[in-house]
Amino acid sequence: MTTTELTQKAKQLKQQMSARRIPKATIKEIILLLQCKENENYKPMFTTKLYCKHSGEYCQYLELI
Repeated sequence: MTTTELTQKAKQLKQQMSARRIPKATIKEIILLLQCKENENYKPMFTTKLYCKHSGEYCQYLELI
């Protein structure tokens, strides 16, 4: 995906998440998650605030993807 496509998808995901809970993730973290999904390598996510402090939301983003 291009940067523009990733940004648009991340904004859509954040909007979907706001229907479930108050989203804590940044667009940058969601873009990283989408890139990890695309590459099938989630290791870069392990040091993000989303993964470490908001793991429930992280799992919900994985469900949405």
